[in-house]
Amino acid sequence: MSKQLSILFAGGGTAGHLLPALATEEALSKKLGGQSGFHLQSTYLATRSGAERKILERSKANFCFVPKTDLPRKFGIGLITFLPRLIYALLRTLPLARRADVVVGFGGYVALPAYLAAYLARKPLIIHEANALPGLANRLGRHLATRALSNFQLPGWALRDAIGLPIRDSIWRIGTLESSARKRAQEQARIKFGLAGNVKTILIFGGSLGAAKLNDVLATSLDRILERGYQVLHSVGESNSAPSRKAGYQPLPFISEMDQAYLAADLVVSRSGAGTCAEILATGIPAILIPLNIGNGEQTLNAHEVEKIGAARIIANKNLDDLALLNAIDELKSNSLVEVLARGSAADALAEIIIELSQVR
Repeated sequence: MSKQLSILFAGGGTAGHLLPALATEEALSKKLGGQSGFHLQSTYLATRSGAERKILERSKANFCFVPKTDLPRKFGIGLITFLPRLIYALLRTLPLARRADVVVGFGGYVALPAYLAAYLARKPLIIHEANALPGLANRLGRHLATRALSNFQLPGWALRDAIGLPIRDSIWRIGTLESSARKRAQEQARIKFGLAGNVKTILIFGGSLGAAKLNDVLATSLDRILERGYQVLHSVGESNSAPSRKAGYQPLPFISEMDQAYLAADLVVSRSGAGTCAEILATGIPAILIPLNIGNGEQTLNAHEVEKIGAARIIANKNLDDLALLNAIDELKSNSLVEVLARGSAADALAEIIIELSQVR
């Protein structure tokens, strides 16, 4: 007789809220794959306009659209329509929550209706906060949750529940490689991207959509970076412009194999979204972080958490220019890989908690 575990994931609105959910589903599939006749049914909540839609379509995931339920900070039409949008989203989500064994939320624009639906349907609710400063949905959801987990240790949250952030297993495992095996994999990854296998490499990216300002600064500093003996792998963003390809510089609209990109890198230059910070800490690569001033300033707080643990330099977005970037590169040029935090995969840990609360063992 077949058994089924049904999970409702609420992680839409941005790619940063979705990717930990996909990593968690991957870990669940591996844990349950050895059980004969077991079927994992995952459903994702998504917004029609969010970055998560393309990712879910590429992943061939099962998803359902709900309205964005972001609460504007200023008075306007968004604030006036918030309650009707929330009610409609709740009505769309409630039947999905009733069919689920566990509801798992990562904050963002679709999380609040999922949290309310789980509470009304009396289903186990797990929330996970990725940032060093919790968002509104998770600040509210924490009071409804069966378990409230986090990436960083947060004031008032249980120490045991700071499990890290679920990331893809292929990225997490980079930090577990022995030095000789990692060096071989690094050379192969560089060659895969059309770069020299034996030259130090800087990976530059600005999140799933790229970062126009970072691209502009790179354009003015690229030749001087190459003169310093580096080569550059650059995720430009599909709608952004970048310098033309040249020897030692490989621009790509989008990098789908980020595990290979991290393997190739000796240094990362990026924004400091929670997912990026978790991947940098898991791989142990020195980093230059340029926080984007959004929300409540969570990217700045995330960057400082990385700075405490790893080899990192922070450049405020307003201070980012070619001189600041080159100085930071020079400061980190003598840094090699840093020691990876001695903790297990957060995706595996979250998968175990889901299985425990679903009572499917």
